Amino acid sequence: MSDLDEAIELHWAALLLHPSGHSDQSKSLNNLAISLQDRFKQWGMMSDLDKATEFHQAALLLHPSSHSGRSRYLNNLTNSLRDRFKQWGMMSDLDETIKLHWAALLLRPSGHSDQSSSLNNLANNLRVRFLQWGMMSDLDEAIKLHWAALLLLQARFMQWGMMSDLDETTELHWAALLLCPSGHSHQTSSLNDLATSLQDRFKQWNISSDLDKAF
Repeated sequence: MSDLDEAIELHWAALLLHPSGHSDQSKSLNNLAISLQDRFKQWGMMSDLDKATEFHQAALLLHPSSHSGRSRYLNNLTNSLRDRFKQWGMMSDLDETIKLHWAALLLRPSGHSDQSSSLNNLANNLRVRFLQWGMMSDLDEAIKLHWAALLLLQARFMQWGMMSDLDETTELHWAALLLCPSGHSHQTSSLNDLATSLQDRFKQWNISSDLDKAF
């Protein structure tokens, strides 16, 4: 038996000890779901992914809208649904993923440490739906959300000087540029902002490749 299989068995045992109404039931559901999802990624058994999704949904139901940890459980469920969409291509899974990302974003208002990641996650899934259906409203919304995430990271870098924020800003500028097809109204500004971000990173680390790309 692999370590992962054993972990799943132990999480099952823990869940049985945390029946309905137990304060730790949601934690046990979440732990079991994550382990099943990990095994799915290793072996590709859809039954594991379906079970993981079911347990993530059950854990979320135990965290009503007023619960402080609800955004984390929303995010866990979106990861499971996104994996299932990649396997089967069911638009209902992608639509539900986007709906849940919107809900998570509402729980992460201005100043929340995870707001930029929520903005980016939502933008990425809207882009996927645009690629499926070609709805410009999804693409436009994705671009707006990427810009919002970028502004947050840039502000935090200016305040704290954390290189991880600058690196993520650069990655998001690349993502925003990919979202803007040739002739899109935001293409020029995306190119300019990406160049600025690369120049800023060159100033910090003196990596010549960043400067080359900036020009």
